[in-house]
Amino acid sequence: MSNLKGCCLCGEISYQVTSEILNVVNCHCNFCRSHSGAAFSTYAVIPFPSLAIIHGEEYLSSHEIEEGKKHFCKKCGTPVFNQNKKFPGLLMIYHGTLENRNEITPMINLWCENQLEWINRISGIPSLNKGIEEKNA
Repeated sequence: MSNLKGCCLCGEISYQVTSEILNVVNCHCNFCRSHSGAAFSTYAVIPFPSLAIIHGEEYLSSHEIEEGKKHFCKKCGTPVFNQNKKFPGLLMIYHGTLENRNEITPMINLWCENQLEWINRISGIPSLNKGIEEKNA
């Protein structure tokens, strides 16, 4: 799938991917879990030169860490993509920022030795189509 688009939560940053996605990954490592604030992080892997910021580059900020560089929206805080020093020719775009995220299915789970034990047990818990209703006091 080429010409994918996406944006941050507030919409100030929007981007386009001009190449095919190389992989879609669920990463269960401790770093990705802490960085995303979730049980695991899902991202699309693309070649480095194929991401174009089409709007809001002035809102794009980054934070350098030992493993690489994290890029996020400085207005809403959404992590948009990251660069890992171990894979210098690649970018990892956070799945939640993609427009067509329902069509882009994870292909592999990484760092499963760090996966939270309850991940495989949650398929049987109650599921609501919408959130919990607010109760009036």
